Amino acid sequence: MSRKTLRILCFGNSLTAGFPAGKPYAERLKEKLEDAFLGHGYGEILYEVDGVPGDLVTRGSYLGRMEDAWKEANRHREPYDWTIVLGGTNDLGWGCSAEDLIAGLKRAWDIPLSQGGKVLALTITDTRSRYKDIKERRDEVNKAIKEYKRHNFFYFDLYTAIPYHDMAPEDRPKYWEMDGVHLSGDGYNLMGEKIAEQLIRVIRLAEAQEDDIKSIAADPKQRKAIEEMIYEEERGNPKLLSQGYIVVRKSDLD
Repeated sequence: MSRKTLRILCFGNSLTAGFPAGKPYAERLKEKLEDAFLGHGYGEILYEVDGVPGDLVTRGSYLGRMEDAWKEANRHREPYDWTIVLGGTNDLGWGCSAEDLIAGLKRAWDIPLSQGGKVLALTITDTRSRYKDIKERRDEVNKAIKEYKRHNFFYFDLYTAIPYHDMAPEDRPKYWEMDGVHLSGDGYNLMGEKIAEQLIRVIRLAEAQEDDIKSIAADPKQRKAIEEMIYEEERGNPKLLSQGYIVVRKSDLD
């Protein structure tokens, strides 16, 4: 049985690039994915990091970079299986509205989604700043990320996973830079581990679901019809994988 290659694009700004520590979270992400999947259906885990410090979703090179990354991948007939998208911290700092930022993120997500890729969108991270206006706009954007529903779209709440203000004060120097915006090397390792946990969970659930569909529908057209029915975008449907609820056998996850 041939083993698949898992291709991942880690896309965003300085937190994706691993600035200023020079240690992208993708490094630890790959390690955790290899531990979980190498020898279990996958033969290789490949990743690319496309993070530009200071770039803005709303008026920077963000969308153009996403388009270029996917054009280049398709040119070599190696599209990404997953695009992990993070952006918005810089936009909030420059006073961009939540509405414009949400619209920009949706345009960025649409590039991989429209080409058959899967998206794992990350919520905007916490910072040391307590400006009420920034917090309110960040909360609005993060809420929109978590409520967005589309086939092959998933999210991970990075804001909650790596808090600043809710973290024990003695732990902050280990994971956060002094600016209270960027992470340290240990922080980026933690970020990679947290994202990997979510991605592993989603991939395993999707594979379990696919196996169940194949067991009841051998014909490809029938399977496609069942998949479309499962992914029908009805809010509150507990059967929707994109909403995080599915019943699987424990043996499928071992």
